Amino acid sequence: MNNLSGKHGLVGQTEKPDLKSRAYRQLHDTLGKEVIQTVINSFYDRIKEHPSLGSYFSAVKDWDELKARIGHFWWIDLGGERYREDIYNPHAVHRYLKIPPILIDDWLLLFSTNLHEHLPKELAAIWFARATKMAEWIRTDLQQHKK
Repeated sequence: MNNLSGKHGLVGQTEKPDLKSRAYRQLHDTLGKEVIQTVINSFYDRIKEHPSLGSYFSAVKDWDELKARIGHFWWIDLGGERYREDIYNPHAVHRYLKIPPILIDDWLLLFSTNLHEHLPKELAAIWFARATKMAEWIRTDLQQHKK
């Protein structure tokens, strides 16, 4: 609760949390595990064939496991409860894959296209806003660890 100075005429008024910015935390409930996993499966099927991103994933041996791990990661990030024991660290994984920071834009475009093909516009926008924030954190991390 934040009471502001009386000289601004705001005594007793409080700031309300920005509920819209946390709307992504309800997507697990709205979409469910199956839809989230379907979106992730489709996205990584596209990654394999993507002209600029595909080669960075050529070392993946078990695509089903990769999709399951990342589906679980998104399930948790979108507000769901953990159902697997593993922990996914996107920063470490993207550093390991040596993905250039510039390719984050390609990732975002592909992810946005995929979301909009699977979800209603409003839900795709909520998930994409969250993905964009994460992508920027990953981009910053990649830039800081660039050799």
